Amino acid sequence: MRRSLLASICAAIVLNTSAARADDSIKTAPGVVLKSADGKHDVDLAKLFSDGPVLVRLTCACSGCDKELPQFQKLQAAYDAKGLRTVAVFKEKADTAEFYANNMHLKCLWLADPKGQSWKVFGATAMPTNILIDKGGRVVKTVAGCTPDGKNAQEISAAVAKLLKAEEAKVAETTTKK
Repeated sequence: MRRSLLASICAAIVLNTSAARADDSIKTAPGVVLKSADGKHDVDLAKLFSDGPVLVRLTCACSGCDKELPQFQKLQAAYDAKGLRTVAVFKEKADTAEFYANNMHLKCLWLADPKGQSWKVFGATAMPTNILIDKGGRVVKTVAGCTPDGKNAQEISAAVAKLLKAEEAKVAETTTKK
C-alpha cells in the first residue's frame, strides 16, 4: 500500500514538473512600470508589448556588455522596419546609464532600474538577460548571459525572424575553427 501511494505521489510530481516545463514556453510577460531616462515619465512595458514584439535587454554598463552591444545594435537595425522594439534596462542609476547610452551611441529606448525591479519580476539571475516578447505579452525566448562573439544575439535574431516571418538577419560574425 505504501509503495503504491509513494509511486502515485512520484508520478504526480513528475507529471506536474513536465507540465510546468511545457508552460515555460508560453509564459506571459509581467507588467513593469519604470521611469523614463529623464525620470519625468512612467514607461509601462506592457503598453510596448501591446504594440508589437519587444526585446527587453536587462543589462549593465560593463565591458562584457560593451563587447556584445554591436551585435544587438545590428539586431535592432535589421528588424526595426518590421516592428521590433528593443528596450535596454540598466541596473545603474539614470545618470550612469545616460552616460553609457550616449557614449555607446545606443539606438534604442533605454531605462534605468537601479533597484533591479525588472530582474525580480522577470526572474532574471544572469547579467545580461534578453527576453523576446511577442505582441500581446507572450514570452517567446529568454537568453541569459554574455557572449562577446554574438552567439546570443544571433540566437535572438533567429527567434525574431521566426516570430516576424522574416529572413534571419546575420548579426554576429562567426568563424569556424579547423
